[in-house]
Amino acid sequence: MTYSFRNQTDYHWNAYLDAIDAVLERGMAAKEVVCSITTGFRSTPSLRTKPGLNPYHASVADVGYGFDAVQGTIKRMREGENFSLALEMLVFDLDTLTISEQQLSPNFELAVREAPLDMSYLVNLSRQLNRQIGQMIREANRLGQELLSDQWDEIHARIENVQAIPRL
Repeated sequence: MTYSFRNQTDYHWNAYLDAIDAVLERGMAAKEVVCSITTGFRSTPSLRTKPGLNPYHASVADVGYGFDAVQGTIKRMREGENFSLALEMLVFDLDTLTISEQQLSPNFELAVREAPLDMSYLVNLSRQLNRQIGQMIREANRLGQELLSDQWDEIHARIENVQAIPRL
């Protein structure tokens, strides 16, 4: 299937989709590492019962599902599947990732408050990985907005009501 938008070529679309996919792969790698590190926090008695740990892991999982959703939408587009609302799905999936990302830091900070000093390296590494996840999500959204140009805002306005439905 040809994705034409305002005289943009298949090459143009594929270049942007490749870039979005690559950014999400880097974000997914950071998510996997931070999830592994913070899963280990459960073995630390002082962190095991922290109120933010379970919500943090739910937020990390939410980001992972979001990455999968965007990549799935891109895959469907590349395989030529002609499905209605493809662009809406892409905008929805990318924008929903920003909502998921906003939950990471507050839940993480709640979980690691008063963490033992011997865990400071892992806590700081996890913070850095959370920032990288956020950077990758913002970059993927920037690329999506650049690809769709003015159409992004039009689509976003149509999907806002759906995004207002609580997901967690």
